[in-house]
Amino acid sequence: MTARPRPGLSIFWQTLLLLLASVAAVFVVTILLFTVAPPPRPDFNSLSDIAEALAGRRLPRERIWQAVDLPDARHEAAVPPDRRSPPPLDDLPRDRLLATREQAAEPRPDPEMIESRRFSRRLADRIGVSPDRVRLYFGPDQRVGIPFRSGRERRVIVRRGEPLFFDTVLAGYRTDAGTWRVVRTPPRPFFPAWQQRILLLFGLSLLAVIPFAWLFARALAKPIRRIADAADRMGANPQAPLIVEEGPAELRVTAHALNRMQERLSAYLTERTNMIGAIAHDLRTPLARIAFRIESAPDEMRQKVQGDIEQMRAMIAATISFVRDTGGSAEMRSLSLDRLVTDLVDSEREIGRPVRLVQAEPITLLGDAMALRRLVQNLVDNAIVYGGEAELSVRREGEFAALRVADRGPGLPPAALEAMFRPFERGEPSRNRSTGGIGLGLSISRAIAQEHGGSLVLANREGGGLEALFRVPIRD
Repeated sequence: MTARPRPGLSIFWQTLLLLLASVAAVFVVTILLFTVAPPPRPDFNSLSDIAEALAGRRLPRERIWQAVDLPDARHEAAVPPDRRSPPPLDDLPRDRLLATREQAAEPRPDPEMIESRRFSRRLADRIGVSPDRVRLYFGPDQRVGIPFRSGRERRVIVRRGEPLFFDTVLAGYRTDAGTWRVVRTPPRPFFPAWQQRILLLFGLSLLAVIPFAWLFARALAKPIRRIADAADRMGANPQAPLIVEEGPAELRVTAHALNRMQERLSAYLTERTNMIGAIAHDLRTPLARIAFRIESAPDEMRQKVQGDIEQMRAMIAATISFVRDTGGSAEMRSLSLDRLVTDLVDSEREIGRPVRLVQAEPITLLGDAMALRRLVQNLVDNAIVYGGEAELSVRREGEFAALRVADRGPGLPPAALEAMFRPFERGEPSRNRSTGGIGLGLSISRAIAQEHGGSLVLANREGGGLEALFRVPIRD
């Protein structure tokens, strides 16, 4: 009996630790990003930026703090200057730089834009032209929605004497040639700088969490896959190697339970196999006595009874062979399937049997060489007996090795293809051993195929004949 599984972390605790590690990784990345990355800055254009874009040259900038309230588009109110010392000038690049173009017509504002005569005069003074040659329209930047304030109130922030426009600005300057030089704030980018930083945060957090998630998924999926493969092998061969008890606590318990079930099934099948073998062996003694006593019978009766006795002996010998070949587990070793088939074909051709090898791709897998040779031999014998010849091919089909043994005999009805794998089922309906065997060859072959984790099926060929297909996983 297998020992009780060793204790280990359960799936619950492993999942919880993964979540905590993911949160910690995201937290560390967030702290690093906000510590190293520069702080976000508002995207705006000042009155000096507009003047320089229209004039096409660098202009001196004011250093006075102001704030101007705009109750509506027709009236203006100025706030006295703030005497605090200004901070250093912010010359960092902006996302929405003004776009300049030349046009013949005077610029027209958008419906939501307003005009400030005071700002227009200051803009004209900065450029050094008369106010009638300058147009300035802008969208109010802040809608005051706090209690006890009118929702129609507009405000423009003035910093260092510079009105700052955080929304769209449209300005025009009539040149000496009569054309208008127009500047306008371009549309906002689809992903502004602050959104790009958030996406960068998400990307770095994802990269930090992926290794933890991959390790957790691998540690969880590997034992589950081994349990599934072992359960599949156990269904084909109860005496296959036991499952390795590893992984989380729940999977260890599952593997331990499967191992105990496999041990009980193996013990039951061994007992049943030994019983069948013992019965078949003990039947030889009464058959020998019957054969001895029938010697005094008339010749006609003696020949008939002797034929039945020989048939029963052959069936008993085949039954013992079937029990011996399907009741034990052999050691799996690395072998070359193409070499095994090639050697068997050469041996058959040396004794004059109609066997030929159509194709043999190099394939190495784990298996019992003696059992696989008997599987191929049984299929070749059936093809020669019922089809007159045997054609073999070995090919690689993905992760499987495919061995085909085909003939050009009469084939079988579709309903009888699966029945041929039942013990003592014969394709030739008579009981004459000269035209067929006992009916255990295909049963033994399928048992060998299942012990190797593979399958064996029969199918009628196009143009007549039968084909036996043996597919086995390639595990070298």
